[in-house]
Amino acid sequence: MPWRVKMLNLDPIWMPDAQQIHFRLLLDAMARPGKCHSLTIAPEEGPAVLTVLATLLDAEVLLADPHTLLRSDDWHMLQVASAVVEQADYVICDGSRAPNFTPKLGTLPSPEQSATLILVVDELGQGDASLRLTGPGIADTESLLIKGLDKQWLEMREDWVCSFPLGVDLILLDGRQITALPRTTKVEML
Repeated sequence: MPWRVKMLNLDPIWMPDAQQIHFRLLLDAMARPGKCHSLTIAPEEGPAVLTVLATLLDAEVLLADPHTLLRSDDWHMLQVASAVVEQADYVICDGSRAPNFTPKLGTLPSPEQSATLILVVDELGQGDASLRLTGPGIADTESLLIKGLDKQWLEMREDWVCSFPLGVDLILLDGRQITALPRTTKVEML
């Protein structure tokens, strides 16, 4: 009986080359808060949120999805364990919905054991949320417009980062762009 091999056809977001490119974009976003970076994939090659998650996650971290943004197939492909928000290393949320939780903030001996929040918004570079950013990685100030972000995220973020080095880092993304607000960035709502 001849062997039949069935090939698995993966979207580019699951390939190492694409993940390396997007990892560099995420690093640059963290190093230059508020600057928007375009993802290099076409919409039909996978959702932006999956691109970011496929780049950052592995079997060693915990992910929370309190707004059920991921499908069961996505969880299978990510091969990551789910957790409650308070214990998760990464939390993916709908940015238009107000937060009703407190994520991991780290500890003084290990502030890096805090959560990274990934907020899906309608659009970066447009919108009613106007922010002025200052801090490391910003020469003077950086302006950022966001459509589809509940302002309570920014209010809660202030509470979460007020005991630096404890806090959270935010990654914001729309359908095609990402930006970041590390815990060291000062955010002023205009």
